[in-house]
This record gives sequence, structure tokens and C-alpha cells, in this order.
Amino acid sequence: MNRRHFLFLSLAGAAQLARGVTSARAEPDLKKVQIVMGEERLGLVPVDYTGLSYESPQLYNPAYFSEANTSLVKAFRKLSSHGVLRLGGNLSDVTRWKGPNGDFSTPKQTAGIEYGKTYWEWKLTDPSVRANKDGAITPEAIRNLGRFLHATGWKLIYGLNFGCGSPERAAEEAMYVTQEAGDRLLAFQVGNEADFFGGRPLFRQKPYQFDQYFQEYKEFVDAVRAKVPRAPFAGPDTATNMDWVDRFGQRVGTSAVMLSSHFYAMGPAKDPSMDTAFLLSHNKRLDQQIQQAKQAVGHSDGLRFRMTEGNSCFGGGKPGVSDAFASALWGADYMLTCAAGGYCGVNLHGGGDGLYAPIAVGENLSTELRPLYFGMQFAEQFAGWELQSCAVVGEANLTAWLAHKGKERQLALINKDGAPVEVQLKGAIGAHGAGHTMRLSGPGLDAKDGVTFAEVKAPSGSAFSIDGYTALLLRWQ
Repeated sequence: MNRRHFLFLSLAGAAQLARGVTSARAEPDLKKVQIVMGEERLGLVPVDYTGLSYESPQLYNPAYFSEANTSLVKAFRKLSSHGVLRLGGNLSDVTRWKGPNGDFSTPKQTAGIEYGKTYWEWKLTDPSVRANKDGAITPEAIRNLGRFLHATGWKLIYGLNFGCGSPERAAEEAMYVTQEAGDRLLAFQVGNEADFFGGRPLFRQKPYQFDQYFQEYKEFVDAVRAKVPRAPFAGPDTATNMDWVDRFGQRVGTSAVMLSSHFYAMGPAKDPSMDTAFLLSHNKRLDQQIQQAKQAVGHSDGLRFRMTEGNSCFGGGKPGVSDAFASALWGADYMLTCAAGGYCGVNLHGGGDGLYAPIAVGENLSTELRPLYFGMQFAEQFAGWELQSCAVVGEANLTAWLAHKGKERQLALINKDGAPVEVQLKGAIGAHGAGHTMRLSGPGLDAKDGVTFAEVKAPSGSAFSIDGYTALLLRWQ
């Protein structure tokens, strides 16, 4: 959505209402909540908060992340004009690099590449990559990637092959990335989910603990900085181990630019209890990660925390949930929850035709915008805004997020209940000027098509009802 077209919201003027917002009515079974808007400032949401994450071998096809792939450029720019692309994933640890000095093949790397061919994550790459698992990342792919970043306005987090790669290979690859990405490069990462390496004998033997990881991490950093002295690094990009994040932050000082880890809301997909109801319920594991992230940030030398890989359900997603409207409601609420928790960004994983991919690959590399994409668009409206205190008083599965920028205010209301909820707004509300609101909606939680994030008419007054499974974004002066 173009913010210049998002006019001030009037909550007092009479307006004709669209579906998704109805005037308050006396119904005994209608859930009621009050939204209490405070003045406490909670922190600025960075302009580059929104991010996408892809498996590194997607670079085996130089035509994908390319300015010539205009449909993908358009999809990225429509999502955010200042986003962050992260390349990594499990496949990053079995990729081949083919530079002017060869591909640095070693018995370990050859074994790793063969082993990696069985990974299910190849589904998260486009069909040409899946058909060429013996491919390689090349200088041409990196050159096209740099032009793609400049065409979209996005930054880059680039994962180096730590599983079966080498410091020497990382140094050469990083040199090309730095040259082509320029000021679009946010950070390199050494390894993907290295806290799980102890369970993958091909990569490391048990026990594989943080001290060993950090020693190897420094070897990679030293090799890269011998060629690129000011190369920025982030880490440790763990799967679940937030203690590693804390210890990493304490040890790197100012030699890194960011802390990182992953988060999947539920899984595995084969578990029948991992369903829509679970996804849209309160997630205690997320509460725990937010608290641990705050602790790690507090122990570091001014580093911030970014969730660099995650999505709705690990293992590729849950059919009928991860690829449906339910994921849009979850994604919008999840990203805003993390923003309120102090995260400097969220990168949702995807690619190819994976179930949870926000942008899937269509025919001839065309793009297919999945429901989750629209949930991300909803949350993106808070990038560059400062969050402030807001409370929901009452019993309903509804969350509220309040922010301001200059004289403007905006309020997100996400109803994850199936029934309508009556909302009473309490606090400083604009009482003049024409305005509009935006609505995230779909035909049903399992809908894969017909999901929209669009402008609708503003509610009349400070009391109104929100339809079940609907999210509203109100803005006023």
C-alpha cells in the first residue's frame, strides 16, 4: 500500500461501513473488549524490519535474484521498500561455490553435497535448481543478486557454508558478495542452526558445544576479514538455543552488528494437534524467546536481535494452514508481537512452492503471492513508527497494537476469534478530518485465494464490531 494514499482516520464522523466493520449493537453473545491506548513509548520499529529468508542454493539459478526478474522485484518492492533478504537455511551448509579458483572441493564438502541432496528443503527452491542439485553459486549469481538488491531497495544477510565449507572458500565468496552488494550488505552469518550440528555427524561430532562453535566462527571471520577488512557479521543464527545467542553477544563485543536466531510457531506438521487453532492461540514459546532475546541484548555491547528464519510450522508447513488465510492473521500478529518485544526484524522463510512460502514460484519464474504475504504487508505498515502502550481489556482472542509517527497515530486490531468482537476505544482519538482504514480479510481460515489487504470505509464512532477472523488497521491525526 502506498502510504501517501492512506489518509487520516476519523473515528467520530458518520461513515458508510464496509463488511468487516459494523456499528456496535446489543447482542448478548457478542464478545466485548476495551482498547485502552496509553502514552508510554515502547520503541521504534526499524524501517528495514520486514524480511524474507531463502535457501542459499536458490542462487544456483542466476536469473532468479536478478533485476531482470521483474515480477519478483515488484513483489519485494510492494511488500517493503526497505526490507532485508536473508540467504541461508539448511541447504546453505551443503552448497558449492564455483569461483575463479575452483570450488574448494574437499572430501568433506563432496560428502556434504551428496548428503544434502536428500534434504526436503530443495522444495523451497525453483524447479530449475531442484533439477540441478549439482549446481553452484557463481560470481554471475552474486553480480545479479547485487543488482536485484539495488532494484528493490532491500539489504542482505548472507549465510556462509559452515557445515562443509572452509574459511578459504568463505573468504573468496564474501569478497564477491561485498563487491556486488556494496552498502546493501547488512551482515554475513557463519553457519545455519549450528546448535544442531552435534546431531549431524557429517558436519561435527557430538558433543558440539558453543565454545567449539565460537572458535571455528572466529576462524571464518579472520579469513574473511583478511580479504574484506570491514566485513560485518551477525550470529549465531541458532535453531532454538538462546543461551548460545546470549554467550555470542557477550563475546563478540562490537565486532558483530547483530544477534540472530530462528523461531517456528509450531510443528512438526505430521502432528494432528498442529492445526489452525494452535497457530492462532497464545504461544508461550514465543514469550520465552522474547524474554531470552531481551536478556541477550542486555548482556551485549549494544547489539539488537533479529529473527532471521522462521514461519508457521517447521518441516515445510501444514497443508491448509501455512498456505491459507490463517497464516496471514498469524503472520501479522506474530511480526507485531516481535516488534513490541524489541526485535529489530523478522525474516519469514520460504521460496519455491513450499507450503509456507510468502512468495511462491509460478510458471516461468512468475510470482504467486500467498496469503502470508498479505499478513506481512499488514505488519509492514508499522515500519518506521514508534510503538506505544496499548491494552486489551476483556475476554477475546484479539490483539491490539498502537504506534505514532509525528502527529499521526495508528491502531492495529487483529481478531483471531471466529465470532465478531465489539470494540470500545479508550484514549486519545482523532475527532476530525476525512480518513480511511485498511482491512486484512479472507473467505475463510482455510482459503488460499481471495485474501486481501485493502482500504475500506472507516467505522463510525469509537465503538464498533469487528468480524471474526479479520484484522483492521486504523490511522488518524
